[in-house]
Amino acid sequence: MKFEFLGTSDTGGIPLHNCLCKICEEARKSGVSNRSTSAYLELDDGSVILFDAGYDLLCEKFNTTKIRAVFLTHFHADHCLGLIRLRKSVDKIRCYIPEDSNGFGDLFTHKDSIEYVVLKPFEEVLMEGVKITPVPLLHSKPTYGYMLTCKDVVAYLTDCASVPEVSLLFLQSHKIDHLFLDACYEPSYASTKHLNWESASEVIDAIAPKNGYLIHASCKTLLPLKKSGKSLKYPYIPNGFRVEV
Repeated sequence: MKFEFLGTSDTGGIPLHNCLCKICEEARKSGVSNRSTSAYLELDDGSVILFDAGYDLLCEKFNTTKIRAVFLTHFHADHCLGLIRLRKSVDKIRCYIPEDSNGFGDLFTHKDSIEYVVLKPFEEVLMEGVKITPVPLLHSKPTYGYMLTCKDVVAYLTDCASVPEVSLLFLQSHKIDHLFLDACYEPSYASTKHLNWESASEVIDAIAPKNGYLIHASCKTLLPLKKSGKSLKYPYIPNGFRVEV
């Protein structure tokens, strides 16, 4: 099985519309389009489990692929827009979510092929031999990260200002092989919604996974690193990044 990122950037993506910074210009020249943070687990039979659905062309990417389920971290546009088309699927698709009565747009009103299932914190879902556990995170909307237990253990923790103590203790109690954590900003930018690369590194240190990675960056986050030549303890990863699990 493999765990692969469809995108690892923030809402605006890289290159950002009409931005002429060095990060965006290099992305354009190389033909790279880094979409909003989302990922999928490809199972041994070729079917997939999606983690977030912010990529609008999910129906194109997985047009003839069996989607076992979607695990949504939260109902912000850059994490759920792909459901608007996916709900027209011929298949019934189960979408696991945190409890959020507001949802997004008319996704709850016109569910079509999507079956929403509200998960309680740390409620395990066993699917095709993979155990998936929702881990509460502190963000501006009800938000989960997800821990996947395959041959390896993966923690997908995107969009958070902090990891609550109960979640931190839970993650520390498991031997995590790959931890992916939101580090949306550089340290001088104050936010009550997202971590920065320093605060995220402290969280990764506290959890002590085998491998730690940063996600959900913007060009404004990456540009100071490029200009200064600063090397971080944990790297920001590009879209298309994958690990065998």
